[in-house]
This record gives sequence, C-alpha cells and structure tokens, in this order.
Amino acid sequence: MKFWQRIFLCTLIIFEIFFVPASIYLINSSFELNLNMEIRSGISEQDRFANSLESNLYLLKVQKSSTPDAEGVGKANIDSMIRTYLDNLGEQDVYLDVIDEKNEVVFSHFKNNKITLTNREELNIPSDKVNYIIRDLGEKTYLFIAKNMYLENNHYKLSYVKDISSVYENRQDLLSLLIKLNALISAILVIVTIIMSMYIVKPINKLIQSTRIIAGGNFSERVMVKSKDEIGLLAENFNMMAVDVEDKVNQLKRSSEDKQRFIDNLVHELRTPLTSIIGYADYLRTNKYDEETYINSLSFIYEEGKRLEKLTFKLMELIVLRKEDYELKKGNLDELFVEIKHSFIPKLNIKNIELEISTENLSVFMDKDLMKILLANLIDNAIKASKNNDKILLRSYRDTESRIILEVKDTGIGIPDDDINKVFEPFFMSDKSRSRANGGGLGLGLSLCKEIANIHDAEIRIESKLGEGTIIQLVFHC
Repeated sequence: MKFWQRIFLCTLIIFEIFFVPASIYLINSSFELNLNMEIRSGISEQDRFANSLESNLYLLKVQKSSTPDAEGVGKANIDSMIRTYLDNLGEQDVYLDVIDEKNEVVFSHFKNNKITLTNREELNIPSDKVNYIIRDLGEKTYLFIAKNMYLENNHYKLSYVKDISSVYENRQDLLSLLIKLNALISAILVIVTIIMSMYIVKPINKLIQSTRIIAGGNFSERVMVKSKDEIGLLAENFNMMAVDVEDKVNQLKRSSEDKQRFIDNLVHELRTPLTSIIGYADYLRTNKYDEETYINSLSFIYEEGKRLEKLTFKLMELIVLRKEDYELKKGNLDELFVEIKHSFIPKLNIKNIELEISTENLSVFMDKDLMKILLANLIDNAIKASKNNDKILLRSYRDTESRIILEVKDTGIGIPDDDINKVFEPFFMSDKSRSRANGGGLGLGLSLCKEIANIHDAEIRIESKLGEGTIIQLVFHC
C-alpha cells in the first residue's frame, strides 16, 4: 500500500471513529434531556390536576354546608365531582384516569380512545410517591404517571398519560440526519484527503526519484524541495549526503586515476633502465667489441642499475611512510637547520649557492629523521632549480595566526601554473629532461615530503612563478 493511501485510510478511519460516536452521544444526550423535561412537565401537570380536584372538593363542601338539609360529602358526591370536572376539561393532548381504592374506574379518557391497557405497573405506587412508566402502544409512545390522591379519606389513583412520540421521532430523525450527513462528509473527506495525501507525498516522490537517479550513477542530482517542515529537512540532509557521496566518488576517481598514473609512471621508469641494461648486455653477449666499447657498455649497465636501485629505495621509503605509526617528540628547528646545512655544503659549493638560515628558536613535535628527509628533498630540489651563485632561504617563523611555518625559498626557474597541483604526485616531473640532467630525479621526492607532512599533521603548500622561483611551506597547526 502506498504512503498516500495509508494517510487517506488513517484519516478516514479516525474521522469515523470520533465523529460518529460523538454525534450519537450528542443525539442521545439531547434525547435524554428532552425526555426528562417531558417527565418533569407531566408530573407538574398531574399535580395541577390533583390540586384542581382538591379545590373543587373544597367548593363542594362549602356548597353542602350552606344548605341546612343537605347531606354531607360522600364518596358518591366526590366521584361525581371528579367526573364532572374532568369531563369539562374537553379535548386535550393528555389523557387522565382515576381509579378508586376498589380498583373501579371513576373516570377515564381511555374509554373514548383506542388505548387499551391490561397491565398497569405504574399503579403500584409507594405512599407519597409518584410512579411513571413509558409504553409503546401501537405506533405511539406514551408517558404514564400515577399518583395517590386522598379526598375526604377516600383513596384514589390519578393517572396522567401523555403522548411523547415526538421525542422519540426527533431522536430517530436526528439519527437519520447523522447517517446522511456522515455519508456526505465522508464523500467530501475522501476527495479532500486523496488530494491532500498526494500533495503531502509529492516531495517524498521527488526524493524517491532523486535517489533512483543517484543510484543510477548521476551523483550531481539534488532534491528540489524548499519547504521548512520535516520533509524539507530530510531533503536538505539528503542533498548534504549526496554532496558528500559525490565528493567521495570524485575522490575515489582521482585516487584511481592517481594509482593508474603511478603504475604507468612506475612501469615507464622500470622499463627504460631495464631496456638499456638488457640491450647492452645482449650486445656484449652477441658481438665482438673493443675495450672502449666494453667499458662504455658496462658503465651504462652500472648507471642504469644504480638508477633501478635508487628507484627501489625511494619506493620502499614511500611504502614504509604510509604504514608506520610514528612517535613524535618535541625538537628544535634551529638545530635541525644547522645539521641539514652541513650535509649540503658539497652540493652547494658546486654551484656556489648560499643557503641562508633564518629562525625564531621554535620547536615542534616531530620525527627528526623524517624531517631531515623532508628538508633534504626540498633543499635538493631548490639547488637543482637554482642557477650558479643563487641564494636559497631556509627559515622558520610564526605567522599572524600563531602557526609555525617552515619555509624553503629559491629564486630558480619556477614551476608552470598547470603543474603546481601535480608536483606532489609520485613520478611527476615538471621538466624531465632538466631533472635527469641534474642528477636523475625520479619525481618521488615531493611525494615523500607530502607523506612526511601528513605524519606530522602539517599542511604543505607551494607557490611558484616561472623565472622567479619557488616557495614551499610546511604549516604546523599548533
């Protein structure tokens, strides 16, 4: 069952559960109220008739006392007075019935009507009480009220009967109206609820459609839901998740491309010396040669073998750096700079390059051996990029955000803008011919530097302009 159908059915069921019983309760409450009013009204009317009979009895007694020869008021006179008074009431909406203590009917409207009674439970009246009962006679409903009445020590039972069919008919009319009203409201509710349910689930359908598109591989898809409710929040979170997924996928793609480029470059770097070694070895094995050719061939084989050895060591360093869990200790950068400068004096002298050191006596948590490797690679690259008599600046300082900056700056040939984002990739060389000419670089030095920076939780940044030089910074967030 779809979500909009659930909303529709739940709304309809809740409406029927609450509306119909509540309406029936109100109708029954109204019915009980009207019925009680009729009962109280009937009892009041019966009292009025009883008082009228007592008043007539008083007048009868006065009349008898004014006539000297007249006899006293007896039961026959009282019975006659009752019949005369009630006969004179004429046609009314109520019926009266008087029975004496011998259960003989003194007066009754029932004789002139179709009402016939056999059992009269209401006549079993406790003393000084009023008894009533409701009966269905034919198609009518009557209220029977009975009361004891004593006239000159004569016991009578006065019954008051009223047609209260209208009260029951009113309840039945209201119930019929409720059924029709419920059917009408339910029909309207069905239409409105279906429309509202489909409107409510419309953003959810958009969300579902977007998930299908993303699942199909289009990670740039976004949900266009702008509401501020829970669905809007869900769509916003979904879009954030989609952004993260897209970023992760792009990272994976870049990582995959980097790995493929790494493999391609590695194969290339391996193939070149191996081809040379195999070629010169085969030449020596299958040809006659003089001593000079022999020495030159062995020299090529030796140089390419050393190149393979250097490549192997660099790769091992790169692999080891990615696996080791290093323990960093606080070390002084000044001491590190002095040590690294001493190790580069022979190389610096070849080009008559000055390595200037500028420090602020700063210390950072570091692995000293790894930091030496990092600085050695950066200074070695700077020497290769510099001309004779150039100057290289090695310094450390705190920037405006109190971060410690380790910086190597040269005034060499610089790096093209298109290559700056690639220089930390393994085997990348901005100028391979120049790199080889300056000592056979493998393009792994800056990759090692980046791995060492990651181990120290530091950021490595590079700025360079062609013909003006390069600045490489290691930023410690401490």
